[in-house]
Amino acid sequence: MDKDISNGLYIVCNRAGQINDVLFDDLGLISKERLPIQFGDILDKESIKKAAEFWKKILDNEIVFDCELYVKREEKKPMPMKFTGSCFQNQVLVIAASDNKVLQRILNEMMFINNEQQNKIRSAEKKLSQINDSGGDSTLDMYDEISEMNNELMNAQRKLAKQNQEILRLNKRLKEKNNELEHFSYSVSHDLKEPLRMVRSFMKRLDQKYGDTLDDKAKQYIYYAVDGAERMDLLINDLLEYSKIGRINNQFEKTDLNELLVEVEKLCQSQLEEAGGNISWTNMPEITCHKIPIQQLFNNLISNSIKFMKEGNSPEIFINAEEREDAWLFSVADNGKGIDPEYHSVIFDLFRKADDKLTSGTGMGLAICKKIVEEHKGKIWVESEPGKGSTFFFTILKNQEG
Repeated sequence: MDKDISNGLYIVCNRAGQINDVLFDDLGLISKERLPIQFGDILDKESIKKAAEFWKKILDNEIVFDCELYVKREEKKPMPMKFTGSCFQNQVLVIAASDNKVLQRILNEMMFINNEQQNKIRSAEKKLSQINDSGGDSTLDMYDEISEMNNELMNAQRKLAKQNQEILRLNKRLKEKNNELEHFSYSVSHDLKEPLRMVRSFMKRLDQKYGDTLDDKAKQYIYYAVDGAERMDLLINDLLEYSKIGRINNQFEKTDLNELLVEVEKLCQSQLEEAGGNISWTNMPEITCHKIPIQQLFNNLISNSIKFMKEGNSPEIFINAEEREDAWLFSVADNGKGIDPEYHSVIFDLFRKADDKLTSGTGMGLAICKKIVEEHKGKIWVESEPGKGSTFFFTILKNQEG
């Protein structure tokens, strides 16, 4: 299958409705170890009646297109998919996809494979005809050649399907490991906060109770201890926020970004007033998203624009949205210091800062932004030059699934 095809399913069944083989399944709906299973076992119970009608039409030698059935998914709500099926000899071939575009791409891929097969058969038949015309007696050999080419084609298709399954298995394993790492990060960060709170609290008490009897050197040590504890607390809070993204079961909801940006502007009001800055935006769309993380995304990008303003300038921040076919493209532009192209990719890594001389912050703000965008199946990048400001771009898919 085409490597760009996603949310697709291609299965081979018998006429009794039993799934015997899975050629493509990037959603991980069917475990090959469980085969054979009934076609109805992968469907939500609400779709069973409709599925029976779908199957009856196929057995009546019809090709059934675009039958919407809901498939079951572990720990997620059932997902609607468009099913197409047809009968070929004693087998029922069924393909399904999340939408008509993907379904059409799978059909095109199948037609391409079929055409390749037909071309090889025609080539062999032409050669056979030439031999027959010349009075040759190698007919049996040519039929063997046709059969061998057909087998090679089917083997190649099955090999590709197995490779896709292995990629899916490795992706699933990687996802499980990432979940374990995020849970570990959350647990460790949470457990560190209490002893850190005690260090900060007792240092402040020491200063309050014995400050008059301590020399300047001792007071400086207390200041360093409290300052270090507060920095560590800020880092732990950022780690907790980072580990929450994608772990907490936020629901996708319709969100008016005009209203959301008004809230973000209020959160940044003190920073803006202190810097004499201003935020403006065009008429923003309503999108389907995790509302709180998206608010945090805009807040982080705006805060960065204020933090990295050019000396002598008041920060001017402009937010724009551009509609694409499958996604929204957003940009947050400023008139700040700018970023050397050498650092455009690394600033989205954990604990990396755009300016190493900056003492405030943990270097996690943009890493958090990247993770939020990726949770919405989008991408984030920056275009910037030193002294010419920065523009951060990110995409959010229009069709999000909970």
